[in-house]
Parts: sequence; C-alpha cells; structure tokens
Amino acid sequence: MGGIGGMPGMSGMSGMGGMPGGMPGGMPSMGSRTQRTQQQQQQSSAPPEKPPALVRTLGVSLEDLAKGVAKRLKVTRKVRDESGRSTDKILTVDIKPGWKAGTKIRFPNEGDEYPNGTTQDIEFVLEEKPHPVFTRRGDDLIVELELTLLEALTGFSKTVQTLDNRTLPVSASGSRVIQPGQEERFPGEGMPISKKPGQKGDLIVRFVVKFPTQLTPSQKEGLKKILA
Repeated sequence: MGGIGGMPGMSGMSGMGGMPGGMPGGMPSMGSRTQRTQQQQQQSSAPPEKPPALVRTLGVSLEDLAKGVAKRLKVTRKVRDESGRSTDKILTVDIKPGWKAGTKIRFPNEGDEYPNGTTQDIEFVLEEKPHPVFTRRGDDLIVELELTLLEALTGFSKTVQTLDNRTLPVSASGSRVIQPGQEERFPGEGMPISKKPGQKGDLIVRFVVKFPTQLTPSQKEGLKKILA
C-alpha cells in the first residue's frame, strides 16, 4: 500500500486553515461570536424608548396674549407602581406678551410614568380665543368701523377703543371720500412683538360703508344731480 499520502484527493489540501471561517464546514470563528455577543449586550443596555408627549391645546384670550399671563393648570398623571394610582400636579404656563397661536410649551417628564422606567412629557399648544371686536393678523390688530354712505361721502368724526381700553379718534373731512374696505393704520397700537421687547404692531381700522337698502324717487333724482 502506498500509505495515507498516496490517497487520491488528499495531496491538494493545505490544512484546516484553508476552510472558510477557519473551522471545518464553514463554522464561524470565535471572533465572530464575540462580536455578536457584544452587539447584543449593547442593544440590551440601550435605554428604553421614550413615549410620545401628551399634547393638549390651551385657549388664551387676545387680552392675555397682549399683556402676558401665568396660567396654573392641574394635570393628573399615573405613577409607576403596582397600584396604578394617579396623582395631581399644578403646572404653571408662563405666557409671554405677543405669543401667537401655535406656540408650544413643553414640560419634560411631567406626564404618566411607564413600567419600563420612562416618563411622558406634556406639551401645551396655544390657541387664540375668538374676540368679539378685534382680529389678529401677525402683530397687527384689525377693527371694523361702520360708516353710513353719507359719512363716507361727506366726512365723519368717531372714536375706536383699543384692546387695552384706550380711545383713539378717527375722522375724515374735506374732500376725502372713504371707499368700502379702505383701511387706516395707527402705528404701535397693535400686539406686542415677542422678539422685540417694547415694540408693537399696528392697529388697522377697516371701514365698512353701509349702503341704504332703498331710496325714494326724489332721493334718486337728487343724487343724480349731485353726482352727475
């Protein structure tokens, strides 16, 4: 017999180092197993994912948005224990003068506590309450002033009240004719500008001309002679 060295197919092998992965049959090496173990440990030690914030709207009047106000709100939150009990807490929302609708105020970790050790945030979103007189446009305030057709054509002297209860005179005289929808601007009489302390937007007076619903024949003839 020629011995083991003469067996067909054995002379071309260079030893175990030629096998994939360094082990027979392509088994993974010790280094690969160690790397996977480290990755699994890192994943298991990662902090739990924080729950989404609890979002609530907070309605604020135009007057409060103009002067600023601190609102105290009671929130009920679940505590992390076996009883699942809830507790009440007072949060103070400090609203700055000039803040606009959509402004967000977040209170970290003031919401429900979860079994995985995380705590929910609470977020309030400002919502501007409708005002019976004023409409806000950015930092400006708009108020409508009603005029008769006679006042629009021949002049008038009126007043408008500001948001902080002051009185502003508004008038037209001489040859000035007021068009329906025409506006007059009063600088610095609008909302505070939150990013520019001490500055305010404008108050815009929008004229609404009320036309008569009917005219007598003599009135029509008289207008034709005047306006022709």
